[in-house]
Amino acid sequence: MNDEAHHPADTIVEAKQQLRAEIRQARALRGSRSTDTHAQFTKHLTALVSQHQARRVSCFASTRNEPDTSGFLAWARENSVEVLLPRSLPAGELEWVLQTDEPLRPGAFGIPEPIGEALPPDILASCDLLIIPAAGVDVLGTRIGWGRGYFDRAIDSLRDEHPTQFAPVYAVVFEDEVHSALPLEPHDAPIDGAVTEVRIHNFG
Repeated sequence: MNDEAHHPADTIVEAKQQLRAEIRQARALRGSRSTDTHAQFTKHLTALVSQHQARRVSCFASTRNEPDTSGFLAWARENSVEVLLPRSLPAGELEWVLQTDEPLRPGAFGIPEPIGEALPPDILASCDLLIIPAAGVDVLGTRIGWGRGYFDRAIDSLRDEHPTQFAPVYAVVFEDEVHSALPLEPHDAPIDGAVTEVRIHNFG
């Protein structure tokens, strides 16, 4: 666990920008991920789904330097777990598409996205578990994304519209991206835990 809570920056925004740059560099230098690392992420993601007895989840298709989700997505297809995959919209929002065997294609920012028909806007409320990307998290439930706010907006909207039936939210990060404390802004949506190649973290 990384215990670096402070960064040489004058504002929270600058601190978050610096942290994102550090994480991007660290992920780029990580090199090719081992088969064992892939397998560990799959193991812990499937365990998380089993713990929550989830039959419908949201997840994301990982990029080259992100923690790998491809094994989990394949497992979900084989085990009749419905997965909603995000697709970005020009207004900075997400729409959701049911995972199928169809190949993904690069969307905004080169992120793999589904090509099927978009589901109704409130479909996320039907999920039993939300699995999202992150640049880093802390043990208090703070999540830092990549600065575009797509997932913060999706989570905040869902919590506002369905405050009593909101699924747990877990981010997927590398173990050394779990911090003791991170810079926090009012719009940062809190999360319930994180999945790493080492274990499942439950916050709060």
